[in-house]
Amino acid sequence: MTMQGHLTRNQRGITLIELLTVVAIVGILAAISIVSYRSYMVRARLQDAKVALETVRSEEEQYRSEFGLYCAPNTLNFFGGAAQVDVGDYRILFTAQNQTSYTVQANPQTVRQSFARNPKYGGWININQNGDRDHEPGGQSRWP
Repeated sequence: MTMQGHLTRNQRGITLIELLTVVAIVGILAAISIVSYRSYMVRARLQDAKVALETVRSEEEQYRSEFGLYCAPNTLNFFGGAAQVDVGDYRILFTAQNQTSYTVQANPQTVRQSFARNPKYGGWININQNGDRDHEPGGQSRWP
């Protein structure tokens, strides 16, 4: 038996069909993981906004327990003297009607956080002095 005949009979490798199958499987897994990752990031950024709103509410309640009324936004530690602050993909706005009521709202600054793009986790969220939570499209009395 010649050396050339031996290599041809026992030579192993991958065929084009096997290679295309592996590439297709990897492509499908990558597509699924990218969608999952994007959804995770949207929820994580929403959670950052929720934490920011609860932080502002906590500061306001501490101030009210000490002085008997709510303070202006520029005196809150969270805002650092500004009327608004950006947290991740959200802009946090504080609205005080008077010293007995307020609303803190987180508005999305990117398309991926918008309600139109992500109706389940997107859109604005807010909280008021009573702890009432609302979100786009509104009327839910809770956050997504």
